[in-house]
Amino acid sequence: MKARTLLLSAIVGFAPMANADEGMWTMYNLPQAVYDQMTTYGFSLPYDNLYSSDDAIKNSVVLFSGYCSGVVVSPDGLVFTNHHCGFESIRSHSTVDHDYMLNGFYAKSFEEELPNKDMFVSFMIKQENVTDKLLSLGIDDRTGEEQTDLIDSLASAMTDSVKVTDKTLHVEIDPYYEGNRYYATTYRTFTDLRLVFTIPKSMGKFGGETDNWMWPRQTCDFSVFRIYADPETNGPAEYSENNVPYHPDVWAPVSVQGYKDGDFAMTVGYPGSTERYLSSYGIKEMRDATHAARIQVRGVKQDIMLRHMRADQGIRIKYDSKFAQSSNYWKNAIGMNKCIDSIGIISQKKDFENRIREWQDSTGYLKDKLDFDKLASLYEQRFDRVRALYFWNETFRNSNELVTRAMKVNNGMNVKGPSDKSSKQYVQFDDNSDQWDETVDKEIFAALLKNYKENVSEVYLPNF
Repeated sequence: MKARTLLLSAIVGFAPMANADEGMWTMYNLPQAVYDQMTTYGFSLPYDNLYSSDDAIKNSVVLFSGYCSGVVVSPDGLVFTNHHCGFESIRSHSTVDHDYMLNGFYAKSFEEELPNKDMFVSFMIKQENVTDKLLSLGIDDRTGEEQTDLIDSLASAMTDSVKVTDKTLHVEIDPYYEGNRYYATTYRTFTDLRLVFTIPKSMGKFGGETDNWMWPRQTCDFSVFRIYADPETNGPAEYSENNVPYHPDVWAPVSVQGYKDGDFAMTVGYPGSTERYLSSYGIKEMRDATHAARIQVRGVKQDIMLRHMRADQGIRIKYDSKFAQSSNYWKNAIGMNKCIDSIGIISQKKDFENRIREWQDSTGYLKDKLDFDKLASLYEQRFDRVRALYFWNETFRNSNELVTRAMKVNNGMNVKGPSDKSSKQYVQFDDNSDQWDETVDKEIFAALLKNYKENVSEVYLPNF
């Protein structure tokens, strides 16, 4: 599970003699010392305006479709998010004749706004620490799978409890600090989200992968959606033509004044996870097993996609979002590995661990509990397995339609579309031919199978 709570991160003050701090903090229990430092940089709102007041910042910031952040900016439910976060929606509405990815789109009226499948925004209602509750239920004495089951069962029980008073709420529980803390977050989720505005791809993805994950970036990385709600309750509702724009109690107005030197700036949102707590051994594994596999396999896949996309506009529209999703963390992995080496992260971590060893030897702190030699040994034992696992993940997950369908059936997932329950000979899927091309799909699969055989030890290959 990945942590998904509302965080303050990368606090920066813009000034000729700029002050800056970097880090991540949950908003519901932001340390007073961090808040005090924010005020020295120019933050002027009271502490309660971050999380607890009726007009708190958290009330206008949303979790966007489970993988991005957004902010509500108008009394009619307009939501700003990143261009790449809305990219699949933009792609799904595009055709060769009406290519919104290439040329952009804007709705001139509510009626022209475009609905989207499987897209949603979630508002955080509250958050609480449930670590003690899970410890009392023996979470530390369970296997990984048992821990997941316990967390899910507690989240379900808490969801049932909040739904007694408000059926629009649900609860999710996520681990933090490598599982040393668990926070339960209550959300209200809206599922009718419509595309309002997107800039042309030449602006939204200016610089392409050359600029991605780089600083400074020159891209206009934003897109605009609108939340729709039940016309009677102003609450969540499934898509309906009768739904109306959502009217939030709180929104973050967009300043038309711009900014000036010395203005305070911060980032608020829902990052997925962080590797800052990894040991030197974990960072080495990340660089040489996970990132290396991701870079190598995605490079093979993307070369094939790009060649076909450049040759056929119809294929480009089908694969533009797939290519962007793949290349995003491909570029991230390249940059992370370059950074790990260029500034010597592994050696820095080792120096830090040696200091902890010395302190541990002199104080007895965590004696027989914190063993760096054992940690190194365990990482060494699992290195080949992790490398093979990531080659497997990158080769077979989200790489081609045949394997995706096979996995859905094999894992017992619900498959949309008609099926003959009297016969188990085949499962019929909905027609999604607007999302992939058979020739490209076959070529990618063949190339990745060959690549997998060439790069993975025979120990992890099938016997055929």
